[in-house]
Amino acid sequence: MKKILLTLTLAVAFIGAQAQCTPDPQFTISGIYPDSATGLPNAMVGQPYNEVITIISPLDTTITFIGIPVAVTIQTIELTSVTGLPNSFSYDCATSNCTFAGGSTSCAVLTSPSPTAAEIGSHQIIMNTTTTVDAGTWGIQTQDDVIDYYYIEVTNATSVVNQFNDFTFELKGIYPNPVQNTAKIQFISGNSADVTFTVFNYLGEKVEERNITASRGVNDIKINAQNYTNGVYLYSINNGTQIVSKRMIIAN
Repeated sequence: MKKILLTLTLAVAFIGAQAQCTPDPQFTISGIYPDSATGLPNAMVGQPYNEVITIISPLDTTITFIGIPVAVTIQTIELTSVTGLPNSFSYDCATSNCTFAGGSTSCAVLTSPSPTAAEIGSHQIIMNTTTTVDAGTWGIQTQDDVIDYYYIEVTNATSVVNQFNDFTFELKGIYPNPVQNTAKIQFISGNSADVTFTVFNYLGEKVEERNITASRGVNDIKINAQNYTNGVYLYSINNGTQIVSKRMIIAN
């Protein structure tokens, strides 16, 4: 199917059980609001979070069926699973069976009673959906899609929903920092790739280097601070075309 259906499947990501919500009447064009460009409001750690998502599903689109462009009517877009959310976050949908009808306006709610420090880090969201269309002469057709380019980042100040693409190569801060005993570094890779992780001391001397096979999405690197003397270090990741660096402090 055309990419529009991949975009539509995001609408059903904000789902868990039936939610009590009202679509925002200022939106009338097919889409999801707030959209990915606007993003969702920040969620303060320790404070309840509640955000209404307005979903306007188009009635028709075009798919490519056995190599032929075909105008179709969208019947339903159904969420089949969502994984990767931080423990305190949940999604509720206003429709029964987590299914949105084509041509309908509905809503969903993203909530957390209180994001916690234990959730600090990046959490990749994997959404599986099934779109059902009426293809006329070709009858009822379905398409399963996997949406894997959204993630929630929880920091000690805010929680933010982010998006990555095939070209993303982003290094996150180490947590905790200053580091005592052990810590975690995360990075986002838009594709599976061979990545070199390097640590330098304040004199510019290389103290550690690892070769990592990164997967698409969120990747973790564990640091054992017992291998370092106290001080300031620079750590970086290199995928062969991009190098990104950040600073950490070791305070054992």
